[in-house]
Amino acid sequence: MNDQKHDPRPELPSTTARYGGLEGAEAQQEGPELFPGEKALARTKAGSREEMRVLRRHYNWVNMVIALVACFVLVGAALMLAPRPTGDLARDVDHAAIAETAQGSAPFVLSVPELPQGWHANAASLREDGAPPAETWYVAAVDAEADEWMDLRQVEADEVPEAWADLQLEDFAVTGESDLEGLSFERYSATSGSDIALLGDVEGTRLLIKGSGDWGSLEALATSAVASVVERTAAGADEEPAVTDS
Repeated sequence: MNDQKHDPRPELPSTTARYGGLEGAEAQQEGPELFPGEKALARTKAGSREEMRVLRRHYNWVNMVIALVACFVLVGAALMLAPRPTGDLARDVDHAAIAETAQGSAPFVLSVPELPQGWHANAASLREDGAPPAETWYVAAVDAEADEWMDLRQVEADEVPEAWADLQLEDFAVTGESDLEGLSFERYSATSGSDIALLGDVEGTRLLIKGSGDWGSLEALATSAVASVVERTAAGADEEPAVTDS
């Protein structure tokens, strides 16, 4: 018999020793706190249907937030780009007096329309405007509450290419016609928004009237603008501009 003694087999280290002296829940490695959706996703098998369900259930709100932010950005951009009258909205200017002064340097008879009741002019000038630039008679008006606006641009029809009106009405589409003092004016409506416009020729000039109000107010201003040009052309451009009745 072999009386040689064998060394006892060393005991295997305990679970506690193998994993750093921590057991159970304490053995979990610390890490960043997970959101509920991330916790649910961590318990699923990659590429499984369960993972797809978790993604749809917990991440749809992210898409919704992104969509809402995008909508707010687009609305804000549209509001910033929407045309508005120049000048202080509360300012009240005498556009007839300004026309009297500007007529001497104007290449055409200026329109001096009577504004609808409750409206006042807040800007008027003879200036280079548009692209290509053209000598433009400009009158802007607002209602009493400054909630609605209208403006008039008048240029010499023979000297201004079609591109001038095309640029001014870039975001508008033709929607019909209006008969003003026996003349046909094209109706335009904004493709996004509620702004409207009228475009037509009178006595060798082109009139563009735009606004945010209703068609009644816009047509009243346009009708008075046409009558003013016709009467002042007949009377002579050197006479004092007179405000005509609409």
